[in-house]
Amino acid sequence: MTKKTIQRYVWMIALVIGCCLVTGLSYETAYTIIFTPDGLDLFNAKKVQLNNNTAGYTVATINYKETVNPLITDLLLSFDSDFPYLLKDDSGHYAIRYAQYKYSQDGIEGEGYAQFFHRDHRVEIQTAKNNWLTNCDDFGSFTIEATIKINKYSPNAVILSRIGYSAGKQGFEMLCVNNKLAVRFYKMFYKKDNTPVDVFLHRSPSLPLNTWQHVSISFDRISGKLETWINGDVVETVYCTESGEPFVDVLVPKFNCHDLPIATVGKNFYGCIDKVRISQRYIENLQKETTIAMSQYKPVNYNNRDTINREGIITSPVYQFPDFGTMVLLFNWQEQLLPSTYVWMEFRISDEMFKSDDMLPQWYRINNNQKNIYLKKVGDSYCRGKYYQWRAHLVSSPDGTNAPTIYAIGLQYALDKAPQPPVMVAVDSVTDRMVTLKWKKNVEYDISGYKIYYGVKSGKYDGVITTIGNKRITNELSDNNGYINVTLTNEIVEENRSNDAKGFLQYPVLKNNVIYYFAVTAYDSYKPDTLFNHESKPSKEVSARPDPGSDIQ
Repeated sequence: MTKKTIQRYVWMIALVIGCCLVTGLSYETAYTIIFTPDGLDLFNAKKVQLNNNTAGYTVATINYKETVNPLITDLLLSFDSDFPYLLKDDSGHYAIRYAQYKYSQDGIEGEGYAQFFHRDHRVEIQTAKNNWLTNCDDFGSFTIEATIKINKYSPNAVILSRIGYSAGKQGFEMLCVNNKLAVRFYKMFYKKDNTPVDVFLHRSPSLPLNTWQHVSISFDRISGKLETWINGDVVETVYCTESGEPFVDVLVPKFNCHDLPIATVGKNFYGCIDKVRISQRYIENLQKETTIAMSQYKPVNYNNRDTINREGIITSPVYQFPDFGTMVLLFNWQEQLLPSTYVWMEFRISDEMFKSDDMLPQWYRINNNQKNIYLKKVGDSYCRGKYYQWRAHLVSSPDGTNAPTIYAIGLQYALDKAPQPPVMVAVDSVTDRMVTLKWKKNVEYDISGYKIYYGVKSGKYDGVITTIGNKRITNELSDNNGYINVTLTNEIVEENRSNDAKGFLQYPVLKNNVIYYFAVTAYDSYKPDTLFNHESKPSKEVSARPDPGSDIQ
């Protein structure tokens, strides 16, 4: 091999290595996490030991007994005490914002009840996050019920209502319209394309006066059946499905995420209310079981089983990344799928801390080996954050004979590191109550701007300059040599003082013959002006003393 050929190979190898280095440097270091069993919540799921001594999970019970997941109470007003003592509902989930009624004892169950007959009579329930009345996720099966006695008919007597208006009228109301029970769901059921629809039930028989009646509305998430009941008898049935056929494309019940309206009981109602209750199929808004109908098992019963798949649910605790804005590059798991079984996963992430059973942030369905979750756009931002959680659904076969197994659940992530501190910071000039600073611009791809900290004591800064002429200090101010020059005046000080809404800083004015200390930081484009933004450490400190100069020219 000739010397020239050897040199050519050396250059080619160097070029390949250089390309690899550039590729590697264009992306932050990826870290890998394999999740352990610590803190996992297993619902109808169990831990198993696989052949390779690896821990896995499968469905614990694949039969279809309803007792696996009974209805539980979310809201309960029993009216067993007078209104001054009504601070929360009986479940303790909801605060009472306003209550006015006449309290009477000896209700139909030997306890108290409420009489409503004045225009000021009603109960207002303060809805709050993480309860059924604010759930913007699929909240499954539910029942709304009350025991009432009408003393006088009214065209708009509210038994229970929860209506919001942030995106048009949305929510539900259970009314007595004169002598009929009417239940109206406004944009509360959603099609597969996320289009909301209205569903009304208003064909009840006449409700007699001065007689206790038990009224209820129930929704079955499996079949889509929505029914009105009076005294234990079904009086109206509709199927909330896209085709009207049971079990097929069932509409998803949920509220608009932007609404937190109050719920009202007894407004314009002339009569008595004993108990108001909302029950749901899920515990603390955590979707414990989603049932999926299979087309080959359409009959209501198949071998004495409901036409559903039994699921096991594995919910992780809320984990924490080292910093805000962390990017999930890959989420994957290993699975063993027997015939007619499958696994699906949900994931959510936020910079704001949340609890495991909180309704927000939103859950997103993800695929195995899902890449670049952080590129998912959520409003004006991206699906990135510091706190995150996952939830696995193990779906057994429709005939109840097979269950899947999942193991080695993990992810890869990259940190969005803060920029480097600005370098070559120096005082360029001083004049009458003015100081000009300069520094070399940062070269990170996501630099959004700079902040100048200043004060009259070294290391203690009483003001921060972020704008000049109400524009950010950015690399656009740099000259041909890559230096940024910024002249600080008292007009700029006043501009930034007025933008400091919280008023934590003093922003000392620039005076002649007083020494001031300055340091510069750089920040990136991730959620600027929030606690989640990545800001560099301060540059080296410089000092300057404004000086008007000589009076003799």
